[in-house]
Parts: sequence; structure tokens; C-alpha cells
Amino acid sequence: MFACSIFLDARSTGTSLPRRLAALQRLLRGRDGRIELLLVDDTADPRLPRLANRFGVRLLPCADEPLGGRLNAAVARSQGTVLIFPAPTLPIPTDWLAVVVDGVEHRAWDVMVLPSGSRGPATRLWQWLRRAPPADTLCVVREWFDRIGGFDPSLDTRALPELLERLRACQARVHSRFR
Repeated sequence: MFACSIFLDARSTGTSLPRRLAALQRLLRGRDGRIELLLVDDTADPRLPRLANRFGVRLLPCADEPLGGRLNAAVARSQGTVLIFPAPTLPIPTDWLAVVVDGVEHRAWDVMVLPSGSRGPATRLWQWLRRAPPADTLCVVREWFDRIGGFDPSLDTRALPELLERLRACQARVHSRFR
């Protein structure tokens, strides 16, 4: 079994997908191979199989449905004990993978929210007031993901924030790592 499963959604990531795959490939280089990278695809874009092969990513074709349903289908086909959902459009912080792996080994948290960029309290407050979906990387221990039934399959952009709200309501240990 893999320690971590990292999920990228082709539709949400859009044109930045090749850059994100290259960045993730650099971060994964030198790891012991216990991390699987999965690309969820409901677009049927003929370029994706070649791109997935180039970066050593497992391509998971799925039905055209909201993000919650696509990610649930992908999680069901993954093997990681920790499920990682990187922010779809913002840069990936360089140290986040080490933080996640360290947390997994020490079981210090059930859910971890890693910011995609440096943000102050005013920015976080403004995002909360606008009820904007978080642009953060979400890491969830599979046991908790399964316990609460995964994503709401009918939700699209609100799928990740809603999952985080339910995890908090169920008393999961949520660690937010803000710089």
C-alpha cells in the first residue's frame, strides 16, 4: 500500500496541468516510491494519456460528473493511506510533501490544510467572508475520508470545502499550517 495518493483533476487544473505535473515530478524525485500520483479525467482529451505516461502518472478516466463524484471515484481506485488534493491552480509549496510525510509517520493529525501561498489574516478573513473555496492543499487520512462517506458527489467547486467542514464537525484533528 502507498503512504500517500496525490490527486489532480484534469478539468479543474486546466492548462496548468503540464506545469503542475512537472513540479510534482520534481518533488517526488528521490522519494522511496510510496507515493502514487493520479490524474482524474472526465474530459476524454486525447493528449492526456501521453502526458500521463510522460510524467509517470496513473490516468483515471471517469464519468462527466461534478468534482465530488469524480474524486470519490478516483479515491476508490487509489491505495494511499493519506489522500492529498493539491490546490488546482496556485503554485505548490516546495516543503509541503515533507510536512505531510512527517505528519503521516507521527500520526499528528487526521486532516491537514496547507496554504498554497503566503497569506495574512486579512486575506484569510476576506476569503472566508466571500465564502470562496479554499485555494489550499487538503490532506486527509483515508480512515476519516471513509468514515464520513467521502465527498458529496453532487458538489463541484464546494466539494473540498464541504468535506473539510464535515471533518471539523466530526471532531477530526484538523491542522492548518499557515506561514
